[in-house]
Amino acid sequence: MDELELEAQGRKRRKGREAGTSRNPRSRQSKTEEERQRRAAEAKKREEERQERRRREEDQRSDPEPPPTTPEPDGREGGEDESDHPKKRKRPASTPFYPDPDNEAFLWAIQSEAVKHREKIPATAVIRLALRRLRDQKTPAEIVQELGGPVQTNGKMGRPRR
Repeated sequence: MDELELEAQGRKRRKGREAGTSRNPRSRQSKTEEERQRRAAEAKKREEERQERRRREEDQRSDPEPPPTTPEPDGREGGEDESDHPKKRKRPASTPFYPDPDNEAFLWAIQSEAVKHREKIPATAVIRLALRRLRDQKTPAEIVQELGGPVQTNGKMGRPRR
């Protein structure tokens, strides 16, 4: 095995490069210190712009009044933790969505129409649009009144016996 390694290193030396160096010609080009400093400054500037943009988006999304605090079961007050940044809002808990066959077919129809127009529209965007329209049309009390009441079940409950 050692003979093979020595032979390979000899071939590399004959080709004009030392053993253990990269074959990529760009990596051989030495970058000047000024160029490195310039790139570092540009990267820092881009990062500052991203942070400023995030800060502005959070300010636009944040409510003018803090949410009311409610006592937690362990005795401390709810709301934001003391360790969190005061302007940072917690992400709401994820809500699973299980469409019934009709809604699923409708989502597929939307997706196929989007493909025809070379667009990519995820199902979550469709659901957000539907919720916005529902919010504009009805109050939460009207939605509860319409959806509330006894649960409708079709057929038998539970696991069938053998």
